[in-house]
Formats: sequence, C-alpha cells, structure tokens
Amino acid sequence: MKRLVQLLPLGALILLPVKGVQAQTPEDPIYVKTSNGWNAAYAHGNEYAEFRVIGNGAKLQDAYHILLQKGVGMMVSFVDKKELQNDTDLLSAHAQWEINYWHQHASRVESNIREDLTGTRKDLKVTEIRVYNDKGAQMSSYLIGLAAKDGVFVLSVSPAKKDIDPLVKELVSSLKLVPRTMDAEEAKRLSSEAKAQR
Repeated sequence: MKRLVQLLPLGALILLPVKGVQAQTPEDPIYVKTSNGWNAAYAHGNEYAEFRVIGNGAKLQDAYHILLQKGVGMMVSFVDKKELQNDTDLLSAHAQWEINYWHQHASRVESNIREDLTGTRKDLKVTEIRVYNDKGAQMSSYLIGLAAKDGVFVLSVSPAKKDIDPLVKELVSSLKLVPRTMDAEEAKRLSSEAKAQR
C-alpha cells in the first residue's frame, strides 16, 4: 500500500471522465469538476465514499493524490477490514494499524485523536500522526477514516498543521458513505450535481 510519504508525487494530471465509468463500477476514485473545486467518489463493493475538495487551487496529481494547496497534499485509499484484525471497531483498528506500520519504520511515533475536527460524528475518526526519524526529522498527517461495511475509506492529509485544520474540517463535513453501487446512474447523478454547482 502506498504510504503517506508519497502524498506529493509529481506526475501527469489524470482526470477520470464520468463517461468512462458508465460501463462498470470504477476501481479508482472519480472526480467531477465544480465551480469551486471537485466532487469526488471512491467506490468499494456496493457502497462508496463521497467528498468535496473545495477550492479552485486544488490540483489532481492522479486518481489517488491531490495537491490541496501549496505544500499540502492528500492521498485517497481504502483499507480492507481483513487487514485490520478487528471488525468490531474499524476506525480504532485502522488508526492502530497505521500507527503500528509507522512504529516499524520510524524512530518515534506520536498520535492524537482529533475529536475537535470531527464534531459529534461517530462514523468517522481523525487521527493526527507525527513520525520522526533518528535524526529528528518529522513527517505529520491527518488520517480521516470513514467506516464502511468492508473496511475504512481514508483521506490522508499532510502535513498536519494548525493552519490547515479548517481545510480538514471542510473535508470531514463533506465526507459521507453512500450505500449504493457506483453504476452508470450514480455517475450521472454525481455529474448532474456538479453541473448544478457550476
């Protein structure tokens, strides 16, 4: 699985046109341009995560990586519950799974649950992770996990800094689980909603 260190890769801009997803369920996230950013959907099985990337400065790097603003990137992923070894509390299991990974690859790892960014929502969790190497260099990120039937949809935003908390709150407020298959009709609905926002 690609990790947080790959949040800001430079590469060709790949847009997934809505017409291209009408034949089958997309395996990659899809993005539909709006007047103020992007509407996005990432399908897994018979449900998908829907979210908005606000701001005309946001740039898609590829289907899984977005440059939200200068120096701030986001990675979109899905972690299957089979990898988490705990299907009773998927969100806590996912956060621990990420922390365990970084403990194997870093000198020091700090984590903090950010309830101030989630409000009263229980269907998602924001975990702030700070990772240090043996020379003291630091990498930080916010892991926004949305519980799903078969795992966790994840938006990883890096770096984790106080001044991007409002951006994270916007992502959290727009992130929702849609209990429908991403088929041609759903793709048309997303496209229509985006056109209405232009």
